[in-house]
Amino acid sequence: MKKQFKLLLLISFFIFFQIEKVRGQTYTAIYDLQFSMQGDSSVVYPWFENAAYSNYSISTYVQESNRKMFAKKFIKGFPFSNHLRTEYQQRILLPYNNAKEATIEFECKGQNINLVSIILDAIDMKEEILFSDTLKFVPDSVLSLASKNIELTNVELLNIRINVEGLIDKEAYIAFSKLDILLGGKTIDMFPIRILQKLSENDKLKYTSIDIENKIELAEINEINDKKIIGLGESIHGNHDIKNLAYQLILQAIESQNCKLVLLELPMEKSLAYNRFIQDENYTFDSLLLIDNMMNDFLIKLRLFNSDKADDSKVKLFGIDYNSIYSSTQNSAMDIFDFVVQLNQKTNIPEIDQFLLMLMKEDWSQAITFLNDHKKEVQKILTIDEIECISHILNVSKKMGKSGIERFINRDSVMFINAEFLIDKFAAANNNKTIIYGHAAHINPVSTYPAVPCTPFGHYMQITYKEKYSPLLFLIGNGISMAYDERFNRKDNVLSNPPENSVEYWLNTIDENISYVPITSELDKLTLSRFKGSHHILQDFFPFNLYQRYKGIFFIKNTDYNILDMKEISFDKDSDSFIMKIKQRQKKLEEIKKRTQKL
Repeated sequence: MKKQFKLLLLISFFIFFQIEKVRGQTYTAIYDLQFSMQGDSSVVYPWFENAAYSNYSISTYVQESNRKMFAKKFIKGFPFSNHLRTEYQQRILLPYNNAKEATIEFECKGQNINLVSIILDAIDMKEEILFSDTLKFVPDSVLSLASKNIELTNVELLNIRINVEGLIDKEAYIAFSKLDILLGGKTIDMFPIRILQKLSENDKLKYTSIDIENKIELAEINEINDKKIIGLGESIHGNHDIKNLAYQLILQAIESQNCKLVLLELPMEKSLAYNRFIQDENYTFDSLLLIDNMMNDFLIKLRLFNSDKADDSKVKLFGIDYNSIYSSTQNSAMDIFDFVVQLNQKTNIPEIDQFLLMLMKEDWSQAITFLNDHKKEVQKILTIDEIECISHILNVSKKMGKSGIERFINRDSVMFINAEFLIDKFAAANNNKTIIYGHAAHINPVSTYPAVPCTPFGHYMQITYKEKYSPLLFLIGNGISMAYDERFNRKDNVLSNPPENSVEYWLNTIDENISYVPITSELDKLTLSRFKGSHHILQDFFPFNLYQRYKGIFFIKNTDYNILDMKEISFDKDSDSFIMKIKQRQKKLEEIKKRTQKL
């Protein structure tokens, strides 16, 4: 505890120090507009590489006169692509100014580059995109400057994406020199850094106290009580208290509000085992599937709830995600194979064996057709619901193609396709409620920033279900989250203290440790709030308009540092488990081949 306390003090000092540094620094330093990419302490908002592109090039530096420039390089024989592909993103809170026009200048050089596209999104206070424009050019092997003029009326944020495509089958590199923003002809560094104002103290702040150990009065929360579909979005992954609160809310909605469908941010194909577990008291799943102990306890409670219910009264649980990676060792078909193999290990039904062999082929068309043509035989081990879900996700995954970039970027749209399919199938009746639990970047209807830029899942939900869909946000003041470091080791990370101009700091004035606050127009502006995904990042507070994104906030002031639900896992250990799974799958495949040859 002493070590953690010292770390908390250090982080608190760091955040204070950073705010003070911002006041005396330039936009170039704060937003790394010269692409140092070194994690320098002066950089408050670093450039983010689009995670969809991270496996398609290597990071390096190239010499240019008296300095080294950050670069992305593609080498022939690279295992994941046949050409250079990369994309970096930055979002800048523009200074207060009267300029009507801005000029964006980007300097770079490269070799064997097919196209550089700089996508510019002008965003207002409500986080609406006022307009988008794209600067396209092909850089030379010597430094060259490209520029674009944009209007500034009502623009508060400038989102910049630098997308690079190399020539096919050619070694290539792109070196980033600098990006400059001119406001009315003046470089942005001539303006003071804009700092969002502290939210005013509100003694009349309306909230509902949450006693997680007892019954949560969901009927008092209008944004849950009178909505058909509830989205629970956590601002950070890997926190015990957020998960505990989310699970308790879901369980009580099942017991008191006729929630019949629970959807989670995990692949639908992987969730087949979870749903079978809560439906079938005789089923046990592979322990490697367990995410954490809390998930296991949650599933056991759902199984207990279902134990005395008729099939049409049981709650269902599925994932809405899919395996965004497509390779010979990891794709949507692999999890389905593992699930069906386990069910068939005692019966060895010939038709199931044939389906499994087809499933492991590169083209799944034959497997999908066979599955639907042999439902009678297949239903000896699979339910009709499982057959339809398997057919659905195989068709969707097949449609998304094999490109890792496109599959990753299409995640949110696939989430919606899956959610709509599952809601229509299991919770279409007006009195049936659905709860969806995932990261806040997906759940909200506005933007996935600072995650992979795409139309968020919540946007599709809002367009389709309108007022029936209610996205809610989980925020936390202080605590621990489990996240991956730069070497892909999953480790505990002490969360930084909320800065004074953040929503979390404002909510800390509430006396209760856990509370619910409906979002009012008071938050219809840009405010700082925490964002943290599966990977640890130094800066985790960003400007958002929470009023446009969510209907209400569940706020946890402090979490218990002694409760560590998820185990720290090294990259090596995780890799060993993955390899072991591949070997197990290969062994099962060989056994199936031998059985079919005897027929």
